[in-house]
Amino acid sequence: MLSAQEKKYSLALARRALQFFQENKAPLSITEQEIVEIFGDTSALLNSLGCFVSLHLERNLRGCIGTIRSDEALFVNIAKNAVLAGFHDPRFNPISKTEFANSTLEISVMGPLELCQDLTQIVVGKHGLVVKKDFYQGLLLPQVPVEWKWNRETFLKQTCLKAGLPSDAVRDPKVEFYTFEAVVFCESFSE
Repeated sequence: MLSAQEKKYSLALARRALQFFQENKAPLSITEQEIVEIFGDTSALLNSLGCFVSLHLERNLRGCIGTIRSDEALFVNIAKNAVLAGFHDPRFNPISKTEFANSTLEISVMGPLELCQDLTQIVVGKHGLVVKKDFYQGLLLPQVPVEWKWNRETFLKQTCLKAGLPSDAVRDPKVEFYTFEAVVFCESFSE
């Protein structure tokens, strides 16, 4: 999906967008032409793909915002979601200059959602989950259950909780489960 160079550029773009917003309180302006000049007009960064950008401090989550689907190019979503994760995630205060300097970025490029009829087919570490019921919706990225050492059952329950549903909603026939895969890449964590 993305070449090694596109991944490296994506991480640098997310960092540039965060730094630009921190210094100017305005979004970074980047054009499709810049992407074409670097990677050509077939770059995956030009495709309409959703993504999540996560910020970590000392391996702890510091912000994470994203889109499941998008009508905008991936490079636009990376820059936008980086700023949202750093400055507008309602779970955290805006990132400080010191935190920014010590943060590690992770990007998850979303694959398509697929309705899951058989929950035993969910593979921890491969699939991310979206849970929907009425107006409730929750999403956990594929790397989350691995980081927390969850089994499939815990992953399902935690995704229900993320949606604002009780953990036993796993057994509710009105709850819909969707799986997706993601291409996940990050800056190296400093030890």
